Amino acid sequence: MKGRGSVVFPFCNICMKEKIILFTRVPKEGTTKTRLYDFMSPAEAVNIQKKLLKKNYNLLAETNRELLVFHDGNSSDDKGMSELISCDRFYYQKGGTLGDKMYNAMSEVFLDSKVILLGSDIFNLEKDMIETAFEKLETHDVVINPSEDGGYFLIGMKKAIKEVFDLPSYGDSSVLENLIKVLEENNFTYYLGRAGLDIDTKEDLLYAETGYKNIKLLGAGEYNINFTFDEDNMKKVLRLNMKSQMNLDNQIEYEFETLELLKDSGVTPKPYKLVITTEYLPYNYLTMEFLKGVALDYTKDMKIASYLLSKVHNTAFGENNLIKAENPFQLMYDECESMASKYLTWENADDKVSQYIKDFLKTCKELIPTEYKIKNPCIINTELNSGNFLIGNSKEDSYIIDWEKALIGECEQDLAHFLAPTTTFWKTDIVLTPKEIDDFLQDYSQYRNYDRARFDRYLIFNCLRGVTWCSMAYREYSESTKLLTDEFTFKKISSYISYEFLEKISKYFN
Repeated sequence: MKGRGSVVFPFCNICMKEKIILFTRVPKEGTTKTRLYDFMSPAEAVNIQKKLLKKNYNLLAETNRELLVFHDGNSSDDKGMSELISCDRFYYQKGGTLGDKMYNAMSEVFLDSKVILLGSDIFNLEKDMIETAFEKLETHDVVINPSEDGGYFLIGMKKAIKEVFDLPSYGDSSVLENLIKVLEENNFTYYLGRAGLDIDTKEDLLYAETGYKNIKLLGAGEYNINFTFDEDNMKKVLRLNMKSQMNLDNQIEYEFETLELLKDSGVTPKPYKLVITTEYLPYNYLTMEFLKGVALDYTKDMKIASYLLSKVHNTAFGENNLIKAENPFQLMYDECESMASKYLTWENADDKVSQYIKDFLKTCKELIPTEYKIKNPCIINTELNSGNFLIGNSKEDSYIIDWEKALIGECEQDLAHFLAPTTTFWKTDIVLTPKEIDDFLQDYSQYRNYDRARFDRYLIFNCLRGVTWCSMAYREYSESTKLLTDEFTFKKISSYISYEFLEKISKYFN
């Protein structure tokens, strides 16, 4: 008797239902996207998970397949999940390992079905990936969509195959390799679809957000973090701003403008792109030229340094939004007085150290001009130390980097900060002699005029700034209940308020 295929052959592939299992974590701090916690707050990491889950759920719902959501929580989590996605029924992941959980989910929903299971945190999921997966299940036992970290984000089959999920590990880059080995050993046919990007690490997130390839960590500080990446056959730098030392809401824009103003100097990184609107990344960023070099050596690179500083200070600038240091000495004194008070009011403060600080403050207070006008304004870095320089084979391939705290000020302020013992001693244990300072200034004067009296005044204030900051930091470190994470820094801070060092720099205040 003849009839329709669906009647005569009720279990044929054409008639099989198509189901989608969406595997997800319940977005919670402490369990979600934990590998991002060294890069952002737990709340920000959770927000990324929420965005990806919502986006991918809606995409899958539009395919008009039966969509089943399996989460890693229990019924108490259903309400929060239903507020995030328009799902009125949830299923719960069961099993000890991820493999067990996926197999149990597959087993639970199989009934004359083609089933694909996928994770919720794929950045580049597209409908055609889903359509292709179901199409290829017509002729293959298993379909797989790899993830770019060496695992897979989607797997589909027509029956639950236990061997497929019994892999040695799901936490390394060998997951896909091990899966294919199992399939081939058991003579299962399989199809590999397009790769997807699941966001687990900061590099994953940056790649998803920017599209830049080969992203690698270059260096990080308290306020910024830098990565290298490849674009247009060039290595470039991606610089993220996490918070501002200047309490600016637009810190990365401020630095980008500075680099734009300085690009004709030839001694600073060329800026390429500023991004202030992001989809998943909680930080704004800029991209700029990658420059090679090593940190400045005070014993042999000073002529190069004088050239570099003169190129910056001689760079013309027009209308701009940089902060202008209208009364720098009063501002520096107020800052120093505030930092010093943290130490001077401390019950464990050393009396002799306190007296040195009080004497230094008194000297500087008397040196604050009642009226002051900036002479020959220029762009200044304000925080020049050896690490702000990249020294190449000559002055022509050497540079000054880190421009987050630039101001419109006086070249003498930059020169004084660069040469002050409180600067040179920080990373190198070097204190320049008066002759070494004079030699540097003489060399600098070949390129740009400067006022020696203003320089000498700035030098004293920079010494005060270094000592008062270290005194404040010493108290903060001493009172911290946390484990000391940077022993080197604490030792260095301690040396700045030692009797020996304070006596050495006291000559600048006489």
